[in-house]
Amino acid sequence: MSSTDLSVLSADQASSSGNETAAEFTPNSAFFGSNSVLSLLAAFDPSFADFVADAAAALPEAAGQVTVTDGLFDANLALADGTTLTGSFDAPATLRDYADLAAVSDGSVTLSGGILEAAIATDGQTASLPAFDLSAAVSNLVLDSINAIDATVPFSNGAFALDLATALGPVSGTIDVAGGDLNLDLATPFGQLVAAMDFSDDAVIPFTAPVAGLGNIDGAVDFNSGSIVADVGPFGNLSVPISAVSGAFTLADGVGHLDATLPIGSGLNLPVTADLDVGPLASEYAAGFVQDLDGAGTLTDGVLDATLASPIGVFDTTFDVAAFANQGADFFAGIDGTIDVGGGIATASLTTPLGDINGSVDLAAAAPALETPIAELG
Repeated sequence: MSSTDLSVLSADQASSSGNETAAEFTPNSAFFGSNSVLSLLAAFDPSFADFVADAAAALPEAAGQVTVTDGLFDANLALADGTTLTGSFDAPATLRDYADLAAVSDGSVTLSGGILEAAIATDGQTASLPAFDLSAAVSNLVLDSINAIDATVPFSNGAFALDLATALGPVSGTIDVAGGDLNLDLATPFGQLVAAMDFSDDAVIPFTAPVAGLGNIDGAVDFNSGSIVADVGPFGNLSVPISAVSGAFTLADGVGHLDATLPIGSGLNLPVTADLDVGPLASEYAAGFVQDLDGAGTLTDGVLDATLASPIGVFDTTFDVAAFANQGADFFAGIDGTIDVGGGIATASLTTPLGDINGSVDLAAAAPALETPIAELG
């Protein structure tokens, strides 16, 4: 497997080999029990974890640059005490190593109340994964993922037509919500996803939308019955099948803007626009949904097969862990640019498969983040 080599060199040793700190991955109980970045690194090598912690503490006073070429990060930073921090990290190679490891891993997984527990065997070792709050992790992931989407999704006859670029690859197909159930037919980076799940009785979302000439109208989308009901003033109470609605949904920075038309009979259509803070709403829903899941699964050669009971029915799921890691490697291989460090700030100028990243991060927060549980990051 590949290793990550980082060196701390004094100023007059910068051109020599110096003292090298290397991290070699060895899966053991510490690795499976990791719940923060620092404890995960300690599972690789305790001395390497100590090195990273010390480096993070020194970064607010460092100056220099990290260059990124095809996902290979090369650092050259001058620290306040006169030493130089140099090193490299090959993200695609590391993730492909993880994919190879996952491909020879087996185990069992249980999920209840949003808490995930597992026992995994790999490379001749077996370890139990401590209780992990999957609902919190999924909530953060959904929030970050939605906030990163900038796209317009058309819909007609109650079905959304997706053609999106994501960090893990393209997602295309349809999400149909018109018939009282959720029908998925999607091509994803991990294969075809086809599913049908009934909506529960309480799958009702109220809304208020401005309508020209009528002011605000109040209504609700009842996914269980497959209809939209609204009080439209002089037109009375309106009930329209979701399958009769068409329009577009634009998402940017976690905020969704809906442009739709509601047929109100006799060839008349009522235009409706509405803004919805999708990110927090979807994040909250995702956390609650995961907390209501109950089931078990098996991991065989890196592929997880699970049967889960949920408020909207029982469904089977398959997740290829090795493919997930390889897809992540492909994503990092598409990253290029620089990260400039100085004055306690890291300023990134990067190109990625999803677009450019230009922003700054306060390095004073780096050291505390290393000890924060991964599920709480984001």
